[in-house]
Amino acid sequence: MRRSWLEWLTDLVDAAPASRWLVYGGSLAIWAFLTAVIGWSVAMRPFPDFVLSPVVAAMFPVILLWSTQVLDRVAVRSLAALSPALDLDATQIDALVRELRRTPPGWALLAVPVGLAAGIGGVLGSPEGWELQQGDPAATWALTLAVSCAGMIVALGFVVHAVHQLRLVDDIHRRSVTIDLFRLEPLYAFAKLTSLTGMTLVGIVVGGTFIVSIVVPNLELAPTDVVTFGFLLLVAVACFIVPLLGLHDRIEAEKDRRLAEAQTTLAAALAEVRRRIAAGDMDGAARVNDAVAAANTGVLVVSRVSTWPWRAETFRGFLSAVFLPIGLWLVITLLGRLLPA
Repeated sequence: MRRSWLEWLTDLVDAAPASRWLVYGGSLAIWAFLTAVIGWSVAMRPFPDFVLSPVVAAMFPVILLWSTQVLDRVAVRSLAALSPALDLDATQIDALVRELRRTPPGWALLAVPVGLAAGIGGVLGSPEGWELQQGDPAATWALTLAVSCAGMIVALGFVVHAVHQLRLVDDIHRRSVTIDLFRLEPLYAFAKLTSLTGMTLVGIVVGGTFIVSIVVPNLELAPTDVVTFGFLLLVAVACFIVPLLGLHDRIEAEKDRRLAEAQTTLAAALAEVRRRIAAGDMDGAARVNDAVAAANTGVLVVSRVSTWPWRAETFRGFLSAVFLPIGLWLVITLLGRLLPA
């Protein structure tokens, strides 16, 4: 099976004779050194000063690649937790494991020109945000354009990988899961993956913008940056909700079916009570009351089953992780504009 460039990169990291954190940390250290040397060599900054923005921007593709590998591991664990509810054999589950880690090559390839356009637009639309000026050497502009484009390409690669992965989750939920209304715990397995995917995107967008605003005071985002960040935030929310909607529909349908059965049983028990009362069999009617109570309990138990395929704490954690940093960022931005410098 043909590999995408995203898989090639992550496989390259895994093939290194060192742990992932050391590979990624070493890559950032090498990049920081190169940017400093280039800056000094073209007299952009006197030694030992150097521009921070390309180094900070280089963190984003590194974090996204690392996050891709972490989320792939979460996906495989979630599939294992879901396996008791799957109508699949071991061979089919192994095939799903490989597919969860895969990125369709065509999708990944599409991220390259789109990422290039977004990266170039981000630099040209707001050069001051990258600490660039018109008189800066061409090498400085080339370095900045390279890191901006790399960040956007990897960001979009992360998005297409997540979209493929979460589409597969939705397909598994719709086609391969057996619904047991009183054994829903395995069905919550992929909620961790979907929530972590959304939270990763929010953390990178909001946290990254906050860090860059510290490095570059009075930062003004380019229109392409605003559009890209807004798109990623919408994708973040969709990442949690959309892949679980199909499973929600199936649980809801099973709940309706079981509730109809319970109500039919209750109706039959009540009809028997009425028949015995009409026949004057009061003792018999009293004995049937136990069956009525049991049938009524069955209706109440089924009606209280939640059809959302996640734990309440997972949903609360996702909402907090998404909206709290966005709210804080908006408050800080607003205060920065209102209060005198």
